[in-house]
Amino acid sequence: MNFKSRIEKFQNKLKENDIDFFLLDDQTSILYLTGLKISFGKIIISKNESILFTDNRYFEGIRNISSMKVEIFSKNKVFEFLKKNLQNKNILAVDNTKFTIESFEKLKQFLNEIKRDINIEIIATKNPIYDLRAIKDIDEINIMKKAASITWEGFKHLCNSLKENMTEKDLALDFEIFVRQNFAEKLSFDPIVAFGKNSAIPHHRISNTKLKLNDIILLDLGVVYENYCSDFTRVIFFGNPDPKLEEIYNITKKAQLKAISICKPGVSIRALDIEARKVFIENNVEDLFIHGLGHGVGLDIHEFPKVSKDGLDKDVILKKSMVITIEPGLYIPNLGGVRYEDIIHITQDGCENFYSSI
Repeated sequence: MNFKSRIEKFQNKLKENDIDFFLLDDQTSILYLTGLKISFGKIIISKNESILFTDNRYFEGIRNISSMKVEIFSKNKVFEFLKKNLQNKNILAVDNTKFTIESFEKLKQFLNEIKRDINIEIIATKNPIYDLRAIKDIDEINIMKKAASITWEGFKHLCNSLKENMTEKDLALDFEIFVRQNFAEKLSFDPIVAFGKNSAIPHHRISNTKLKLNDIILLDLGVVYENYCSDFTRVIFFGNPDPKLEEIYNITKKAQLKAISICKPGVSIRALDIEARKVFIENNVEDLFIHGLGHGVGLDIHEFPKVSKDGLDKDVILKKSMVITIEPGLYIPNLGGVRYEDIIHITQDGCENFYSSI
């Protein structure tokens, strides 16, 4: 991973927005910019310099391997960095989606205690890192393909493990054991294993429900490999499918293919959702589609952008090297539901499905 390049791109964003400093203290941002997994850290990035503050637990272990300068967190060290890098506006920005009011007030108090002869204005704004993380480099793409491959193998393993009277918890545990034995670091989220009518609940929590002949099975699965997440959903008909569920299954697959067919640079997020809905509207089932069409995925299982016709990111334009999920679903209460999810990589003139290429 080219962490130096990532830091430089972040600094260019600061210059574009005339922001002197940006404070980052969430673990994912630290991981993205340094490759380091630490539970306590604060990065301050200026237009020309960056520094990672941590504590004594991590300092000796990371100071010689970090992509940026590392110091033990102290008021004096923070003051020295700010003083050295002050520009004309003296603006320090924080992430408006991460910082709570309490955190904001604590930061103001901290700066008041150290400011001495400097005056810094704090603003909450969109974190430039989300735009940077949305565009994956080749290393990230290859890692995510491997994560998808592990997930696919885990799914195939489950297909061969199905038997009557096993519980949802049994199947979920079987998946976790298998993927951990096959290079996954951990699961990217608690798996959704839903038998029968439980599948009508999009985010069903696994239970002791037992598998019965002719049940529908919904599996929403994912793993973490080298810090990157996969996401994947399929349904299985265990025996003879219910005619209505088979019908909405075929409609859902068609809707997904329609959305994927227009995935390419220059297309809006909103357009993807609308394309899938056209299929649902044609079949009079749009009211059964009760969630967004997808989301970005990477270091976090849910990342920018959210794929929806009405969301905050609806006007985001797809760019080369973005990675998103496309996961339409239809749900009939007390009967069952279907969802079909793949990870889609936006290429130069189209897209690549991480699962169809396995």
